[in-house]
Amino acid sequence: RKGRVRRGLGLKLGAFAVTSAIGFAACSGSGGTPGGENVTPPASEPPTEYPMDPQAIEAATSFVEAFGAFEGERAIAYLADNAYLEMDATTPEEVPVFTSFLEAQGYKQMLAPCEETGNSSAGTYVRCAFDFHAIRSDEIGRGPFSGSYFDLTVRDGQIVSVSNYFETEEFSPQMWEPFAEWVSTTYPEDASVMYNADLTNFQLSEESIALWNRHSRGYVKTKL
Repeated sequence: RKGRVRRGLGLKLGAFAVTSAIGFAACSGSGGTPGGENVTPPASEPPTEYPMDPQAIEAATSFVEAFGAFEGERAIAYLADNAYLEMDATTPEEVPVFTSFLEAQGYKQMLAPCEETGNSSAGTYVRCAFDFHAIRSDEIGRGPFSGSYFDLTVRDGQIVSVSNYFETEEFSPQMWEPFAEWVSTTYPEDASVMYNADLTNFQLSEESIALWNRHSRGYVKTKL
């Protein structure tokens, strides 16, 4: 997608439950109040602490690994029933379709260790950074492209939210835009099935996935 190859921005989550202390101005005299009584300021309340979900890293890593292995059905098994998805698959049912699309266009995911980034009443926040190849970029000597990540929230061992951010600053001019131009010029009728009207996003359908598989392979042959 030109310039921006994703639908949603990654959620930046963190724990912000901190209670501020209340300050009291000093009074004149020997430390007393105007009425002459000494008043001890109340102690500030400590920040609320939320324990880390001991299954958070494992659940997040398992989901992202299954995603990168195109095992969509296994990936959604780690999601809570009402999980919120901010990615190109917006419902659990769309995840297997989206991973099939990624497989068809030669996506490869290189995952770094997932790390806890915070806790709150919502759950434990985990970030899983990764590099990626897409549109068979590795086959023509481009990439991998870095700076992408998943942000996940895990509560009671289940993932309650997922956002997926693809960093496309280098990927778009090197892969997305040239490929979109090639398809729209060489196979204009197929481009209308594979893309939206302005070629900035893909369409998810069985026909589209088949065309992405075919034409990404054909595009590689023109570059070798």
